Amino acid sequence: MSIFSSNLARISLALALSTAAAAAHAAPAAAPSQAMSEQRHILPVGNVLQGIIDFLGDDDNYVHDDHYDWQRYRDTTSRKERVRDFYQMQQGAQMDYWRHQKDAQKRMIKQQRGW
Repeated sequence: MSIFSSNLARISLALALSTAAAAAHAAPAAAPSQAMSEQRHILPVGNVLQGIIDFLGDDDNYVHDDHYDWQRYRDTTSRKERVRDFYQMQQGAQMDYWRHQKDAQKRMIKQQRGW
């Protein structure tokens, strides 16, 4: 570390501390109570995202598990049937996506033409 960079670091640290001290000294007496009242409305990020994190992290509470018995389906069907069902679901999802895109394009054209 050169002498110049160490002096620069000391000067910037001194300026930061003096600015913080001046700001703390100039603050009015009512500021702490106002800051406390404002902090009551601030929620930590962990609390806000806790529900999302629980939903994404917990595989046992997946929404479809509530009304479908996957283990019974696995026990009563062969692997070949499950693979066929998987591909049918994928094809159905793809058709739904294409249909949605086509409808969105139709709506956009109608909106542009003022229909």
